[in-house]
Amino acid sequence: MSEILQQLIDMELGYQILLAALFLFLFVQLYYYLYYFAAPLRKLKEDDLKSTGKRPNVSIIVCAQNEQEHLQAFIPKLLSQKYAGKFEVVVVNDGSTDDSNDVLERLAQQHSNLKISFLPKAAKYMSRKKMCLSIGIKAAAYDTLVFTDADCEPTSDNWLDSIVRHHNSGNNVVLGAARYKKTEGKMGDLIDYDNLFCTMQYMGYAICGKPFRGTILNLSYNKSVYYKAKSFSQHLNLESGEDDIILKDANIQNAGVELGTGAITVCHRALTPSSYRHAKEQRADNEKLYRNGIKCSLFIERASRMLFYLTCITSLLLFSVCMQWIGLALTVFAFLLRYIIQNVILGNNAKWLGVESHPFGQLFFDFYLPIYEFYINTFGRIGRKKWEMWRE
Repeated sequence: MSEILQQLIDMELGYQILLAALFLFLFVQLYYYLYYFAAPLRKLKEDDLKSTGKRPNVSIIVCAQNEQEHLQAFIPKLLSQKYAGKFEVVVVNDGSTDDSNDVLERLAQQHSNLKISFLPKAAKYMSRKKMCLSIGIKAAAYDTLVFTDADCEPTSDNWLDSIVRHHNSGNNVVLGAARYKKTEGKMGDLIDYDNLFCTMQYMGYAICGKPFRGTILNLSYNKSVYYKAKSFSQHLNLESGEDDIILKDANIQNAGVELGTGAITVCHRALTPSSYRHAKEQRADNEKLYRNGIKCSLFIERASRMLFYLTCITSLLLFSVCMQWIGLALTVFAFLLRYIIQNVILGNNAKWLGVESHPFGQLFFDFYLPIYEFYINTFGRIGRKKWEMWRE
């Protein structure tokens, strides 16, 4: 050990600075993984929440646009949830031109707790999705709201109870998890990894007392949150924001987190490279409106990740060429330490979410995504028309 320390001391100053930077970025990354990203795993082990209080009455809000097959398949699964209190399903038909309305009318004849509303196709709004949600919320008979999309399938008939039980603990917001139905090929692997990382991220932050977003595919909040956030009025120019900016506008400091495997929703939406890019652009626009502390924290994670990879590559090349074996060994150690911890945390989160972890592909996705996000938010925006209408 003393010989190793002496060799480090005898190194040129430039090599010492390079190693110091490498381990600084390593420690920052380990902090994020062990504190934030491992938080869902810690909560899974200790979460014994068994709320036995009276369940609030609930309105499930669903927006649908030309989703007749999904409505036929999944609305009955929402209507057949096992729930101790009263609940209704409010479907807002967003100007559908297929047979969605006929499907809904048939279902309404069979289920008295299905309510149908609509937004005319000719209506012009900056964000049709937010307008549909607002119509659904105004039509909702109950104060506790649960949101999902028409192409989402609950993984069990206890999904609603699992989400809503957290409201009995005084939470105005409850975050659920969602995964996408597997898309074949590398695009599907990228979507799985990105969704896994984002879910692990927002769940972890919320568990650590810093909620900043959820997913509209599986989310619950009270009407008071909607009205406190001034009914989306502060960001109507953005296509989304109903599952992240609203938390900032309503000043939400704590949120319930539901991690039960039966409380996950599965989205059957087919994402293409174009729609995936649009979703990333949309999230980036929203992130500009996050709290400063959250924006700073997210930036530090991305920056430290990229700088870790860059210093790692630089160190490997430099120490190999200069035959600095101690520096090379420490670089390999730093890389393997982060990779092993990352792989364990990602793998266990993937197992909980029900997706593949891609232990080797994660290295590429982990390095590629920040570069891709930087591109689509800078040079990639040049000459592109900004989308402001839902699913146009």
